[in-house]
Amino acid sequence: MSNQRLHVFQAAKSIGGVGMYTRRLIKALDKEKFQITVACLAEGSDQMAAEMSQVDGVDAISIPMKDRIEPFSDLQVCMKLSKIIKENDFDLIHAHTSKPGFFARLAAAGTGVPVIYQPANFAFHDGAPRREALFYAALERVAARYLTDRIIAICDGERDLARRYSVGTDGQFVTIHTGIDLEPFREPVDRAGVRAALGIPVDVSLIGTVARLTEAKAPQDFVRAAARIHANCSDAHFVWVGDGALESESRALAESLGLESVFHFAGYHDNIPAILKSFDCFVLSSHWEGFPLAVLEAMAASLPVVATRVMGTPEAVCDGETGILVPIGDVNALADAVEQIIRNPALANAFGRAGRQRVEMMFPYSKMVARIEALYYEVYAAKHARLFN
Repeated sequence: MSNQRLHVFQAAKSIGGVGMYTRRLIKALDKEKFQITVACLAEGSDQMAAEMSQVDGVDAISIPMKDRIEPFSDLQVCMKLSKIIKENDFDLIHAHTSKPGFFARLAAAGTGVPVIYQPANFAFHDGAPRREALFYAALERVAARYLTDRIIAICDGERDLARRYSVGTDGQFVTIHTGIDLEPFREPVDRAGVRAALGIPVDVSLIGTVARLTEAKAPQDFVRAAARIHANCSDAHFVWVGDGALESESRALAESLGLESVFHFAGYHDNIPAILKSFDCFVLSSHWEGFPLAVLEAMAASLPVVATRVMGTPEAVCDGETGILVPIGDVNALADAVEQIIRNPALANAFGRAGRQRVEMMFPYSKMVARIEALYYEVYAAKHARLFN
């Protein structure tokens, strides 16, 4: 079994954190053990498919898909996935996120191909409207019962959420925390040069985040906290690295609070390790999350972290040891925690060192990949054992 090369079909969104996660995973999987075919769905599918096609041992297919439910186009996506699965001799399917994951599982129905599903934050998360949450949870219950062999939770909090909505059984779930590649964070960084490129003075306290400007990330909470911090710490500057739908609204709020000279909207950048190493404190103001990679990256950069107590974050950030956790939506607590850190360099350094040590010990990327590869063989073997017994 350990020597058999499995043909694995991956189906995932092409954009956002999930797109990045899937790209990294596909590149990291041992191609002597796994042949990969990936269906790249959602906006940006052509770009992801072109990138993945350059990886040895990987075939990539672009299937554009709308983010919201659109019956006619969604039916076409499902039919394309079904055709791909039926025309290929896949040993295993790994389906990522709610909508692509549901369609891939539905398309695989009746084929006998074992299916692993990885929601990466269920659509019925705590930030979802109640009616939507109940609707999506009902779909997930059916899919878990009839269309899914195993479910990867990216944190224990995600399994707890599924349990609250009666989605899946304990035997189906396995928690595999997101891992991080530490090598880019070992490179020396010119902090002054990075800050200059972002238009930020060298000698200020820099508090920042790396995230999409979306409702989930609650950028306005960060802006409001920044206003309070700046009132007490006049040398503090703030930066948001990333783009998104709420950028204009967040810029307008920053200007209305008199922060236009100290709050920097940097847009999208891909040199995240270097940028993080130019920060003095990392902030995550999210109202809902799965297991945020940005927090692991901040810890890998030896930064103290201030974050809201969203689903998986307490499994990464040890409150009072690697950073400070605050209640969701509590702008005052967010500001107080940041002030406590930037006013106490010894505390900031202690948090940063402890965070780096925790990431090295608990969340190396190689550990995550090894656990996923082992799960592939486990699920494949279990399916075939049932067929021949």
